Amino acid sequence: MRINRRVVFVSLLCVAFAISAAAQNIVNFKQLQGFLPKADLAGYTKGKPGGSTSSAMGMSSSEATLKYAKTEESWIEVKISDTAGVPMAAMGLAMVGMTEYENETETGYDKTIKVQGFPGTEKVERGEYKSAEISVVVAKRFMVELKCEACDDISNLKKLVESMDLGGLAKLAN
Repeated sequence: MRINRRVVFVSLLCVAFAISAAAQNIVNFKQLQGFLPKADLAGYTKGKPGGSTSSAMGMSSSEATLKYAKTEESWIEVKISDTAGVPMAAMGLAMVGMTEYENETETGYDKTIKVQGFPGTEKVERGEYKSAEISVVVAKRFMVELKCEACDDISNLKKLVESMDLGGLAKLAN
């Protein structure tokens, strides 16, 4: 049986990364809530921050959330997730920012962006099902997601994400 050295090397690298990621302590959701937007949006009712921190089978996760409601069908959700305790998620986030792309269809677009110097994506759907999303990876550890349902105007999401202290959030990664 012949062993492929590249496969062995990549496998060992993944295991080492997974072990080091699992060893990191995650940030409690209450601390993450401090980095949610403080801004109000015209026409939207700002909810109270929520969140959770959990651990199962040797993996831990934490997320803080905030919802802005316009109607029952139209809302914006902001979520900050700490992926340090989930090795495969942390590996995926480490890869974000290594590629750049821009796609456009009849009903929307999807492209890579930078927000406060951090890599991310922006997606808008203007078809029958309207939605807009911004996702940003902070310090290869935190995922910041903003999603608008039943709307295709990305400007409110941009306003909210620009108001967030992503640099301060990145300092929690150390």
